[in-house]
Amino acid sequence: MPNSATPSKQQLRRQIRAARRALSPNQQRLASRRLCARLALCPELKRARHIGLYWPSDGEIDPRPLLRRFPHKRFYLPTLPRATRTTMDFLHWPGATLRYRNRYGIPEPVIGRSHPRNPQQLDLVLLPLVAFDPSGARLGMGGGYYDRTFAFKHLHPGSGPKLVGIAHQLQCVAHLPMESWDIPLILVATDQRLYRCR
Repeated sequence: MPNSATPSKQQLRRQIRAARRALSPNQQRLASRRLCARLALCPELKRARHIGLYWPSDGEIDPRPLLRRFPHKRFYLPTLPRATRTTMDFLHWPGATLRYRNRYGIPEPVIGRSHPRNPQQLDLVLLPLVAFDPSGARLGMGGGYYDRTFAFKHLHPGSGPKLVGIAHQLQCVAHLPMESWDIPLILVATDQRLYRCR
């Protein structure tokens, strides 16, 4: 029987999303700079050539300054599934202005102007999250897009890209329960520290 003092996933999402949205623009910029400086020293990122990242929204920490730090690497943004697809595409993004916005209002590259890369062929993916714990468990927004896209890692552990969660330090919690479909992270990077999980 769950402890009544333990917040549900919905409660945790509300609390942490509110806390990160409450950060001032200056706090967000400083956190992003610290995060990117920490990631720049990370061997996994140094070795990677094809890197998935995301466009920040809802108070998420911003990984986009990495494009300026690593102009020789290729970065990709995810696009939400369309029609009968259930997994995301990753499209090359060199830092250009994006005019198209998906159903959540988040900018995305447009298929046709940029060629998709199979998620299995990425070297590293920086994942957004709502909450995480030091073991690498991740709580997302609840849509399951990343879990479905990288579900092949259950069948073929070690295949595909290394998955790295990135977050503000305030998003760390003591423990998150893992579901069978959750894809664990090898590393979580925050503005304050790195958590090696696997």
